[in-house]
Amino acid sequence: MPRPTCKKRIGFQPKAVFFKPAGIPLGLVQEIVIGHDEVEAMRLKNLLGYPQEEAASQMGVSQPTFHRLINAAHQKITDAIINGKALRIDGGNVTVHEGMVGPCRWTKRWNQGCASAEAIASSPIEEGKQTQGGTPMKIAITSADGTLDGMVDERFGRTKKIIIFDTETNTHETIDNTTNMNAAQGAGIQTAQNVVQTGARTVISGHLGPNAFRVVSGAGVEVFTVSGMTVRQALEAHKNGKLNKLAGADVEGHW
Repeated sequence: MPRPTCKKRIGFQPKAVFFKPAGIPLGLVQEIVIGHDEVEAMRLKNLLGYPQEEAASQMGVSQPTFHRLINAAHQKITDAIINGKALRIDGGNVTVHEGMVGPCRWTKRWNQGCASAEAIASSPIEEGKQTQGGTPMKIAITSADGTLDGMVDERFGRTKKIIIFDTETNTHETIDNTTNMNAAQGAGIQTAQNVVQTGARTVISGHLGPNAFRVVSGAGVEVFTVSGMTVRQALEAHKNGKLNKLAGADVEGHW
């Protein structure tokens, strides 16, 4: 008898689980089934930009298993697109971690999930959540020296300090980013993951590379760019709607 496989951890169950080509009757479309574990592998690797080792750890699987999952997912999606097949998300030997419900604002930590759009609309405002109308949120600003009167560091991944400003209490904390500043590679991804962990819903910096931007935008974080401003000036400009919002990475990787 084969040994039973361990359940894989997943962080959400998608609301939409069936996709089909437009204009073709359902009865004429061949269906492909993609597992919840395969979808989770894509979310961690492709959407949030996690390195394979960390993504595998999040799911509680080995790297070879994670590699097989994401390869299988890519193959199935490619087959569906190229050959006009329907795609159904179903099955997989998985366990949904408590507290992880919807794919709206993910963090790296398993105990900080997110909710569906309906749940967000009906729930009280939580600390660190960005909403409309001037309600409280946390803003992450890259900083050269960790003070409000110091300059905004125009490097994101290799910034020396990150200031997390709470708009509800007008208080801030400073996070040391020296380790990532001196990293040989992966500085942008790791800094982005650290920012997401804080619960910040907005980033103010100078420039973001593609990997860093993919991680923060995948977690629902907005990015605004500044140049030649102090942190205090940048916060005031953001409050008055005078900062430019980045729609994508504006520098190459390893900047």
